[in-house]
Amino acid sequence: MNSTAPPRRITLYPSFRGWWIVGVSFLALFTHGAATSYLFGLLVVPMENDLGWSRTMLTGALTVATFVSAGLGMVLGPLFDRSGARLGMTLSALFGGACLLLLAFTSVPWAYYALLGVGVGAARTGLEIVGPRTAIANWFVRRRAAAFAWSSGGRAVFGFLMVPVFAVLVEQTSWRAGWAVLGVVEIFILAPLAWLIVRRRPEDHGQFPDGDLPGAERSERPVLSHAVSDEDSWTLREAVRTRTLWLIVISIMLTGFPATGVIANMVPYFIDEGLDLRFASTAFAMFGFGAMLGRPFWGFIAARFGVRASLTLWGFGYSLSLALYVLADTPATLFAAAWPVGLVIGGSQQLQSQAWPDYFGRRHVGAITGLTVLLVTPAMALGPLVTAFAFDLMGSYEPIHTVYAAGSFLAGFFFLAARRPRRKVLSTPSTGGA
Repeated sequence: MNSTAPPRRITLYPSFRGWWIVGVSFLALFTHGAATSYLFGLLVVPMENDLGWSRTMLTGALTVATFVSAGLGMVLGPLFDRSGARLGMTLSALFGGACLLLLAFTSVPWAYYALLGVGVGAARTGLEIVGPRTAIANWFVRRRAAAFAWSSGGRAVFGFLMVPVFAVLVEQTSWRAGWAVLGVVEIFILAPLAWLIVRRRPEDHGQFPDGDLPGAERSERPVLSHAVSDEDSWTLREAVRTRTLWLIVISIMLTGFPATGVIANMVPYFIDEGLDLRFASTAFAMFGFGAMLGRPFWGFIAARFGVRASLTLWGFGYSLSLALYVLADTPATLFAAAWPVGLVIGGSQQLQSQAWPDYFGRRHVGAITGLTVLLVTPAMALGPLVTAFAFDLMGSYEPIHTVYAAGSFLAGFFFLAARRPRRKVLSTPSTGGA
């Protein structure tokens, strides 16, 4: 039997829209994601010196931002499932960029908390959490691990490439310039691209998930065994009744404290250990380098072994990297310990994003993401605040870092116990014949 398949068109750019959506998601994390992680970590000491505020007060705005984004996630998740992420990501970029730009002019606590805590936190929902995760989960199934690996790398690339650049900018001008530059990029570059590129599902535009072709060619490329098909998709109500969801939520909470707390306080930690701002920012860039390597590394692990094995290895690796971080006490060892922490933390966005569609399917991933983000919010929100408060109380970061290492070790066991849920099949009584 002869079958003539249409030849694949070779272009210098991807014709499948899904990869363009991955690019927009990457840029969203490069700008908005970096604002509350790498850029904030770089600016916290200059802001402390200029404004005279404590580190607890400065990092408290990140806590507010996380609670705000989680609360909105419950509202926006179902909306993004029905209508797609295009409008939400565009409006979030415009609003978030305006808040970042206005941060350059703030000098009173209430305005700082309103802009960074409420404004940037609200935009985070559409740009970092529900928006990209919903869009990518709908455009990719078989290649979901690779898509999330590429999209989640934006924050790490900023940390590796741009932290040294922004450190020079801050030294030559002021911390205010850092907020302003990122706000301009978000308004004039990210927002237009989100509107032009992001769409709801490939089926709405004559394409299939992963860029597969229709008919026989598509059926020859099966979904990997560790992913859940459309027919197996769980609703939010069904998912919350499973043991799996709660094991993963608890594990993410245990790793959530260091995920936000270590990053927000890393440059202050390095400076307290005797490094100047430029040297500390270079060490921070090494953390970003590790996080950048973490995307393809964890993407490969997830694609090869499945999300459950990846999460388990990630939890134990998290604990080991934090233990090495605690033991570092010289400039050389601080540099050496920074990139393994980045390698592990770099997998958090990717693996958490991939976990929900892989365990529960893609049709209701927005609603499930919105709820689970709300559930893990206390840990993510309190991480920077607890870490800064521990320093203000004890004069050292090492005790709280040790607690984080122990919690991550426990998370590894919970991830291991989180098996893919199975639906209960009711057996029908057989009727015997004479």
